[in-house]
Amino acid sequence: MNPVYTKRFLIILYAAGLVGLSLPNYRSTFQSLCPYTLWITGFICLYFYPNKNLKTYLGFSLLFLSGYLIELAGIKSGKIFGEYAYGQTLGLQIANVPLVIGMNWLILLMGTNAVVEEWGFGGIFGKSALGAGLMTLLDLFIEPVAIHLDFWQWKLNQVPVQNFAAWWLVAFVFHFIYQQMELNIKSSLYRLVALLQFMFFIGLLVLTHN
Repeated sequence: MNPVYTKRFLIILYAAGLVGLSLPNYRSTFQSLCPYTLWITGFICLYFYPNKNLKTYLGFSLLFLSGYLIELAGIKSGKIFGEYAYGQTLGLQIANVPLVIGMNWLILLMGTNAVVEEWGFGGIFGKSALGAGLMTLLDLFIEPVAIHLDFWQWKLNQVPVQNFAAWWLVAFVFHFIYQQMELNIKSSLYRLVALLQFMFFIGLLVLTHN
């Protein structure tokens, strides 16, 4: 795959999703496509990762599985992020957690790490903190959209502050592991993915919450 055309494809993909989800007559159709968009984005990120070896595959598999398991523990206990439950929008579920949620954690991790690597300052703890901060900032925009589109629902329809604290902590650990395993790289593609995530959710927040 040509990386230039791949970037253009991703821009079109997310722009189409933004428009489609903003139009009530087409929203249900585009909601059904949300998990496929995440899988496609994730597979593109993995395909273009330059250092493919056993260590890489193990690292990404560990982070994917960890993302899924932390969400599983979260909904079962209600103690990590708060009390919430997933809707049907994100597709296939195992034990009431969409399988794609592991990929979502990985996508956000790869994208925000690439941004922090481009900034080029801070050691492993500093970069982990900054990367986690970016992911938590993004979650501020994700939450109202996710509720509106039935990605997940919170008890009493209120997002607890605990959620954002837990997001930062989990993201910090993931970023730390990512760097410890030397998976961190500079990548304009991954930075674009991070940018598209921000633009997508901010755009939906503006267009669907009047």
